[in-house]
Amino acid sequence: IVMEYVEGVTLKQYVEAKGTIPWREAVDYAAQICAGLDHAHKKGIVHKDIKPHNVIITREGTLKITDFGIAKVMSSSTITTGNTTMGSVHYFSPEQARGGYTDAKTDIYSLGVVLYEMVTGKLPFDGDTAIAVAMQHIEKEPILPSVLAPDIPKSLENVIRRAMSKEKALRYDSVMQMLVDLKKVYTGNDVEFHGETDGDTVITPIVKPKPDNKSGTDKDSPVKKTNSKTDLLSILAGTAVGILVVVLLFFFGSWIMKQNSIKKIEMPNLVGLTEEEAQKAIENTKLELQFEKVQNDEVPIGIIISHEPEAKKKVKETETVKVKISADADGNTVPGENEFPMPNLVNKNKSDAINILRRDNLMYTIVEEESDTVSEGIVLRQTPAADTKITSATTVTIYVGISKKSETTKVPNMLGLTVDEAKEALLEAGLNWGQIIEVDSPKAKGIVISQSIRADVELKRETSIDLRVSSGSNAAPSPSAPPASSSPAPSGNPGIVIRPPNAAE
Repeated sequence: IVMEYVEGVTLKQYVEAKGTIPWREAVDYAAQICAGLDHAHKKGIVHKDIKPHNVIITREGTLKITDFGIAKVMSSSTITTGNTTMGSVHYFSPEQARGGYTDAKTDIYSLGVVLYEMVTGKLPFDGDTAIAVAMQHIEKEPILPSVLAPDIPKSLENVIRRAMSKEKALRYDSVMQMLVDLKKVYTGNDVEFHGETDGDTVITPIVKPKPDNKSGTDKDSPVKKTNSKTDLLSILAGTAVGILVVVLLFFFGSWIMKQNSIKKIEMPNLVGLTEEEAQKAIENTKLELQFEKVQNDEVPIGIIISHEPEAKKKVKETETVKVKISADADGNTVPGENEFPMPNLVNKNKSDAINILRRDNLMYTIVEEESDTVSEGIVLRQTPAADTKITSATTVTIYVGISKKSETTKVPNMLGLTVDEAKEALLEAGLNWGQIIEVDSPKAKGIVISQSIRADVELKRETSIDLRVSSGSNAAPSPSAPPASSSPAPSGNPGIVIRPPNAAE
């Protein structure tokens, strides 16, 4: 799938440079990935290789999902056993590791792994071989994120645990459902996850039989003489009452047996689904859904907010489920029921254009184009065009002008910086880091003491720069180490500069 040119760094590079990402920033990034995957899933496409290497962060902090190279249409029953269709083992779902059927829940598991890595700086599973890692995805539970990152909220940990459930049935039913929980985490609301729960226990009370009243005997009872006609009427009346009681008991017993014979099922989780998706989720049951439209600013229009009975409770298969679904002020539950004219964004600066799109709850894509005629950050054109009739389900593309950039960039001066600071400087300059070698030096441990190409040299973007950092030892360099040519370091940054044979003077 061909996409536009996007300038930025991969999420993997960003995580490696930062170590860990603050949890609020990580939640925002995960929410953006959810929105992108939702768009793909609604088109029937499963990515199957969600990992931070395939997510680009633009300069504005917008995330782009890339590399749909092994994506598949959800309706096909592809088995992921060939090397050409396998994703990356560290971000595998258990079903991918088994070579089984993959669907949208496969992407949800992989996103859970990415979110785990963002907040902890660690992968949940690692091993010496790909097979060893794959087996851990199938059999082993990861270390809880809060153990590695104690500052993250419990609700965020619950989102990660649910997304990474071994059993697909316990994962989110859709990325929109996961997005709803991520918004709750961001706003400080609770998100619970209980895993598998046992069914409800029914306690049957023991009813003690009433003792027979055998006090008194026939001989103690006085004998009354009655009229034979009266006796006959009494017998007939008693018989009629007896028959009526028997009939009532029969029908009541039949009703009780019927109630007891109604099958009980586990209530599926419908939160985060649309009405159509919810009806599909219960199509193999006899459940009936009763919808109540509710305005909720935190939940997108047309998405289920809650339901009673709640998920995982044992309910009769003929139960009527009361469902609350998000609606707009007019009671519409289908996004885009109301059409409105597309606002004119041309010649507005990018931030103003984005604010307008967010105000109208529109999804958008930003494409940067080099331009000599307009100022940087100004909207050049848009699709759809201004005044076109659109709905809230429309995705808008705005083309923003940027200055023409040289294919080259200057090497930053990294002497005296820490390794992490040097990596950030390289990323900002559009360069990569190569080998990072520890050498003996009186400098503090982890401080850059030399770089393979000196500062201010013009290089092609994406070139790799090797760094030498101090081991913190005062010992002299090893005699076996190759001699390094040196040149005067820039003022205020003493150090050794290692030049390649083709470096500019």
